[in-house]
Order: sequence, then C-alpha cells, then structure tokens
Amino acid sequence: TIFFSDIVDITSISEQIEAEEISEFLSFYLTEMSNIAEKYGGTIDKYVGDAILIFFGDTDSEGVKKDALKCVNMAIDMQTKMLELENQWAEKFSLREPLKMRIGINTGYCTVGNFGSEDRLDYTVIGGQVNLASRLESLAKPGSILISFDTYTQVSKLIECVEADKVQVKGIREEVRTFEIIINGNKLPNMVEIETEHLKLNADIDRLEVDEIDKLAKFVEDARKNRDNR
Repeated sequence: TIFFSDIVDITSISEQIEAEEISEFLSFYLTEMSNIAEKYGGTIDKYVGDAILIFFGDTDSEGVKKDALKCVNMAIDMQTKMLELENQWAEKFSLREPLKMRIGINTGYCTVGNFGSEDRLDYTVIGGQVNLASRLESLAKPGSILISFDTYTQVSKLIECVEADKVQVKGIREEVRTFEIIINGNKLPNMVEIETEHLKLNADIDRLEVDEIDKLAKFVEDARKNRDNR
C-alpha cells in the first residue's frame, strides 16, 4: 500500500515567509508526519520538498489487509494532526491561510529494491501502482484522503468511506473508482475561503443550512444596494 502526500499551494506559502522560516517550517512539518509514520510502521521512501512517499508491505508485512488499514489510519492521524497545528502555524509563521494537506493511497503489486546509478542507490518502490497513488494525491481535495478501489476493498469494513469520482490515469485502460475517507465519523470540512482587503469569509459549504445561505444572500444584496447608493 502506497501513500503520497503534499501541502496545498506550498509555492504561495513560501512567498509569504522568509527562507529561514521555510526551512524551519518544513523541518517541523516533516518531523511531525514522520513520527506518525514510524508509529504505524510505514517505510518512509523519500521526501521531495514538502511531498512524502511512504509504503507498507516491505520490509515487514502483516498481510495486505492489515498493511492497508495501518496506512489509512496513519493518514487519518496525519490529517487530524494538521488540524491541531493549524492555529499554531498560522501564528508562528504569520500565514494568511490555514495549511492543508492532500493524501492519496493505493494498494497493488509493486517492485521494491535498490535502484539508481553505479555510484548511488536508493531503496525505493516503483511501478504503475505507485503512479496511481501519486495521481490520487494530486486529485484529492485539500484536507482530504483519496483512496483507490483496491485499498477500499481492504479497509471498507472498518473505515468509513464515500465513493468519489472515477478518474482516468495514464497507463490504465479503464477509469479508476476512487473513495474519500470519512474522518472521525465526519467528512472533513469542504471549506471555501474568500479574503480581500475589506472582506474575510470562511464557509464550510457542505454544512451550510438554508437559513444561513439566505442570510448570506441578504447580506450581499444589502451590501450591493449600499454600494449603489453612495
């Protein structure tokens, strides 16, 4: 089972803070995530900037099902930790927007071993299933965990999931079914954030009630009338 993650819009974040702070932030972030990975017994393949590649099933394995469960539970812990650290990071690094992480997970047959040149080898995982996990990560919503059907079949009896869109992946003839993990019995907030010089709005689109939408619509209408009457 292969895990990919990265931080959403890291380029924009890096433009907000100094180079020294970027180094400090990445070190802290990767340490927090690595501690969780080690807790679940994942093999940390590599870091690529803020991106992390982890796999389960080698060198030690408890079977496909348990490996997949450990990977998904690790991902849930990571997203939970990100929520816990949001305010802390925002204050420490003066970030204008909360940090969000995307995660993609896939289960399948891969090749694991030492690969590289004659002078330098890396112990890593390769194959089409790795590419699919990477593709799922890039398609995941900020703050969410997107898994493949093959991972879903291993964890669905113990982990709550909802089916998401089918995706087309290069090298795979048929469309791939995907599923989004429900964390702690609740889907992660589908937040929309609007911030300008004179406006700041944070809204969880999936949880807005009709009366709240009506209030928002009335506010926009009144604001427009007020602007036109100036």
